[in-house]
Amino acid sequence: MIRSKITCIACFILFFAFACFEAKAQDDQPIEPVNPASNTANATLLLGVTEVSLLKASQGVINLQLNQREAGMSIETSKSDSTSRLLMSSVISTDVRRVLSAKITSGFVPAGTQLQLVALQPNANFVGDFGTLASPVALGEAVDMPIVNNIATCYSGTDPSDGYPLKFIYALDSQSSYGSIRAQVGGQVVVTLTLTAAQ
Repeated sequence: MIRSKITCIACFILFFAFACFEAKAQDDQPIEPVNPASNTANATLLLGVTEVSLLKASQGVINLQLNQREAGMSIETSKSDSTSRLLMSSVISTDVRRVLSAKITSGFVPAGTQLQLVALQPNANFVGDFGTLASPVALGEAVDMPIVNNIATCYSGTDPSDGYPLKFIYALDSQSSYGSIRAQVGGQVVVTLTLTAAQ
């Protein structure tokens, strides 16, 4: 009985001594500060550039009508208007450049006539690469016809005289016979311009 008590006391003393040794070892280790002072600091940022593909056309209806001339003459062979402006903002994300195209999305061109469109060179307020201007193209309903190719990162400005001047040409169709022409007053046609979308 006395021997078991002595054994228990000895075990307790050994356990207590070991615990004190562990606590002392932990106390001797240096404490790392949570946020050590230093002569440098880091700031993390997330940087990026938004891809842009935006168009805005000037408002208003363009009136192109082929009128009569003197007796014995054909009606006027063509009328044109270049007052419309198309504003643009473009930022490309790859080396693939954009295309500006147009087609008729509402109404129709009267028989024996055709509607052509050409984009003209913008003014000096245009910043960046405005692309390659195409020759006048006849517009239809089925296919988007390119009017400006190779558009890169650019913007046109926002003033009334900024952007691409759009020249609409309404003329007799040289491929049709004069006899196919029919009079039509005030037939409204909507031309939709499309810039290649952001990828």
